[in-house]
Amino acid sequence: MKLFSSMSANKSAMYLVPVIFAQGFRIFFFLAGVWAVVAMVAWLWILMTGARWLETPLPLAWHHGHEMLFGFTAAAAAGFLLTATPVWSKTPPLTGRPLQGLVLAWLLGRVGAILACCLPAWLPALADMAFFIGFLSFLTPTLWFTGNPVHRIFPILLSIMAIGDLMVHLEAMAWTRQTAHIGLLLGLDAILFFLVMTGGHIMPMFTRDDLRARGESAQFAISPLLEISSAVTMSLYVLADVFLPGNIAAGWIYLTAGVVQGIRLVRWHGDKTLHNPLLWVLHLGYLWLVMGLLLRGWARLNDTLSDSMVLHALTIGAMGLFTQGIMARISLMHTGRLLVLPVIMTWAFLLLTAAAIIRVFLVSWDATWAMFLSGSLWVAAYMI
Repeated sequence: MKLFSSMSANKSAMYLVPVIFAQGFRIFFFLAGVWAVVAMVAWLWILMTGARWLETPLPLAWHHGHEMLFGFTAAAAAGFLLTATPVWSKTPPLTGRPLQGLVLAWLLGRVGAILACCLPAWLPALADMAFFIGFLSFLTPTLWFTGNPVHRIFPILLSIMAIGDLMVHLEAMAWTRQTAHIGLLLGLDAILFFLVMTGGHIMPMFTRDDLRARGESAQFAISPLLEISSAVTMSLYVLADVFLPGNIAAGWIYLTAGVVQGIRLVRWHGDKTLHNPLLWVLHLGYLWLVMGLLLRGWARLNDTLSDSMVLHALTIGAMGLFTQGIMARISLMHTGRLLVLPVIMTWAFLLLTAAAIIRVFLVSWDATWAMFLSGSLWVAAYMI
């Protein structure tokens, strides 16, 4: 097993870097998987025992949400963007000591989350902001000048995510009031927008290439009107969460965004991907995104579904499945392996699908045990 990779700081000097720090996806996908397990196990322990060893300035449910969004998902996004950006921009990847510094900032933020009862609230806030600032300082100048204006949306979304994280920390430090909930929604919205942009970029391409390799064909013509509608409705979705909380108009915006994303998904021929888990997991994750948007709109208009139930369609279903699918595919592609998924990873996808179904549709039957079973399946999926 190769443990070190040669890196060149300049033309006359070479130094060795552990392979796990040679590319962004290696370390950050690993950390995302680990934190997906650790953070969920901690939450299940609190949920089932009533333990209060993790005292935080904010409600524990919000703390749980913060770590899944700004801990787990932020690490997964870092792994993806640090790997995709050099390909898009034809520039060297972030590696070695700069990457190690970014990882350290992320780790300090997670340590601060675990020791929230014992540390001043400004310490994890400082670490999280250092992570986002470091990430943006690499990403923004690199993606802004790739020649593709679409790439510029990713630094913007990451900035929105950073603002959401800051809003949570500001309330935890008692510097503001009633900003944490909006901050959590902003973080989730930025991630969903990220999935919309990433899905539109990779899913038609991956599906078309797979069908061609199998001797099949399908139409994947891009509709500029549909893509513009997608960006506009998702932008309105974000604005509605900030400026129209509790407003009926927001429900119509959520529904419209769901319909637009559903039309996009249908055009990507997901029905032809059932033979390939690396493809159907992405289509299934995107289907959860569509369902989550529609359910959220229905809940706002009819007040018949709980916000928690609906939001977990977007987090466990869309965010969880799409993240696992991307992590699996990129890890195979960028380590020179064939795009053939180990059978056990298919089971991970199925376990995560079951977790989403239980958390969204069975929680009204027995909330505590449904949450415990769903969380346990999530843990099993990410342990795999």
